[in-house]
Amino acid sequence: MSNAHYCDALSKGRGVFVAVGFNVLIWHVVIRYFQARFFYIDILGSLACLADSVDQQVEEEPEEEPEEPAEEEDADEPEEILEEEDKETVSVTGTTELNFETTPNRFVFHIWAVDTEEGSDLQKLTVILTDVDEPPIFLDEESILYVLEKTPPKEIYTPSVADPEDKPLTFKLVPPIPGFEVDGNSGALFTTKEFNYQTDPRSFAFNLSVSDGNNTVSKTLLVNIMNINDDKPQFLNKITSFTVREEMSPGGVVTNITAVVPETSSYTGFIFYTIKSANSYLVINRCLVTIASKMDRDSSPLRENPMFSVAVTATFSPSGPPLFNTITLEITVEDINDNPPICFPGAQRVEILETEPVRALITTVTCTDNDVDPAFTDYQITGLSCQGCDRLFALDPPGSNRIVLTGDLDFEGPANLFGRREYSLTVVAEDKDDPTLKGSAYVYVTVSPVNEFPPVFNPPSYFYRISELLGCGAVIGAVKATDADLPPTDVQYSIISGGGGVYSNIFFLDPKLGSISLLSRPDYETTQTYILIIRATDGDPTGPRFATATVTINVTEANDEPPLCGPNKTNLVVPKDLRTGSIVQGFQLSCNDLDSPPSSFIYSISGASNLNNHFVFSPSSGTNLTKLILREPFDFESGLDRVWFYCLTVLISDGNLRAGELKVKDPIQTGTVIINIQVVDPYLTTVITTATPRVTYIALTENSFSMDDWYVWFFVALGAMLLLGILGYLLYHCCRWLSTLDCSCCQCQPTPVEDTEAL
Repeated sequence: MSNAHYCDALSKGRGVFVAVGFNVLIWHVVIRYFQARFFYIDILGSLACLADSVDQQVEEEPEEEPEEPAEEEDADEPEEILEEEDKETVSVTGTTELNFETTPNRFVFHIWAVDTEEGSDLQKLTVILTDVDEPPIFLDEESILYVLEKTPPKEIYTPSVADPEDKPLTFKLVPPIPGFEVDGNSGALFTTKEFNYQTDPRSFAFNLSVSDGNNTVSKTLLVNIMNINDDKPQFLNKITSFTVREEMSPGGVVTNITAVVPETSSYTGFIFYTIKSANSYLVINRCLVTIASKMDRDSSPLRENPMFSVAVTATFSPSGPPLFNTITLEITVEDINDNPPICFPGAQRVEILETEPVRALITTVTCTDNDVDPAFTDYQITGLSCQGCDRLFALDPPGSNRIVLTGDLDFEGPANLFGRREYSLTVVAEDKDDPTLKGSAYVYVTVSPVNEFPPVFNPPSYFYRISELLGCGAVIGAVKATDADLPPTDVQYSIISGGGGVYSNIFFLDPKLGSISLLSRPDYETTQTYILIIRATDGDPTGPRFATATVTINVTEANDEPPLCGPNKTNLVVPKDLRTGSIVQGFQLSCNDLDSPPSSFIYSISGASNLNNHFVFSPSSGTNLTKLILREPFDFESGLDRVWFYCLTVLISDGNLRAGELKVKDPIQTGTVIINIQVVDPYLTTVITTATPRVTYIALTENSFSMDDWYVWFFVALGAMLLLGILGYLLYHCCRWLSTLDCSCCQCQPTPVEDTEAL
């Protein structure tokens, strides 16, 4: 068992001492083996405990009141005097020093003594530290201070001092120096006067001592007096007003600035120059003031005020705050003749009519010279040029700014065969003092056509014949109108009247091509003739002209109406023994046709519905009235007839060629009538009735599940969120349970509790 483990066993109380006793017994057997009668004290573990207590602060007992020594049980028993070899000493070991302020002040050790006769005893040893008075300590490292000359008296330094025993401290200067004093309680250092760098010492050295009543320490301070620069640079320039011509190139020199430091100054250094102005015309490079950007006398702000000022600052930079001085320069910008005449508007567009008369004023051009000096503003207009139109425009009078028309611009005129609509004119103005300075103005003349002529139809009226069998979209014909105006424009066509009938308008007129087509079929029986009034309008957007033409459309008759017969969908009852040739329940069919006579009707019954040909119409053609006759008798007994209900489909056509009214090329129209016939047995007491038809609805169920349905992804997302919520809830409670455990860096151990009861 190691010393550390042995020390821990001693500190854990009554139960732990069993292990300690076992260890002592082992040592006891060994000692008895080598010594017959030797008194042994197991002090090694206790010594190790003392060293470990100093290093690790294993066990500390609260300070207790000293107890009175217990009376001896047997006063008559003589004290046992221990021999020198039976004594052991307790010493301090380890690398950590004992400190009253930072380490435990009380240590308790248990000493187990065993003799050679198997006798033993346990004794408690208490070690108490005694406080030693220690000197104060300076915590800051600052020892060099700086004070500007001519600074009013103030606090310049406060030391940071600590005393281990927290005793009151007192401060003082050693030796006392005039101009400085210290606060005896806080140690703050103050200046008591304004120092002069030229007359006073430039540095002071002294000791700042601090005492806690018993111990005194000191710290050396060095105070340096810093110089304040008081001598400003002085300018040598006597001329501060300058005249500069406009448009000078950047880099041109304006003047040279010179500043010096007074000879009485003891400073050394360099002088730097800076320039400050409301504009960016000038710049200073070392001591030369030069042009930074071109100055234009003819534009704002120099046009209103050609003078401006700049401030040049000379800065001297010795050891300390910089010294500076400023001089103001007045600059006047001189005008030169550098601007050509400017004509305005520089480019303009003029619109005139093709009927404009000769000598009419087209426009005027105004030119000016932007130079400020009146001597540079005179100009003259030297000419007018036009490519291919010199005879159409001119300056009137010559040299003036008035442009007039001198030719004919009519598009339909013989002199303007190409119909030109735009002309480009150039007006040139020159400076009288400098002919190289020229200005130009551009005039773009646009000739607008005038709507002089209306459209003309050729021919003025149109005649068309159509069949009533023509359907929607059929083209009947076209109208055409022309316009003599140039340049040519598109003519638009529209129907202003006509084309009525059962519809509001059955004709469509193409607005660009003038073609006439049908929107619906014409009906001869309703209207035989249509008269359309068509208007042609030219393309002038402001004042269009128009003309009208008449279109007559005659509709020819055709066989396009089917016969209409009645009654339709009639229910009849026929006895099975009805005599052949009899009229079925007195049924008579009446027909009518809008475009065919009654003599053209033909009656027939569809064979599929007339099983065994029992029924026929008489007469079968040539009349608009006919009757339903039983042609063949019923034979249910032999099994020839088995159907008791008939749904006859009657076909009525107007194609009777023997009538002589129908043309072979006309189509045949057919009408339809439905007759329901129920055959009954008159000798039966039970009347056969027709069951009412019923509709049976069948509901089909189909599994329409699909992964693309919205509810699939909805429930998947909902389940995922619920699962994450449950996991988060479990993780939260697990963390709360772990937080209740008292764990060290290595393993969880219960906090040891000192057992004060002796074994």
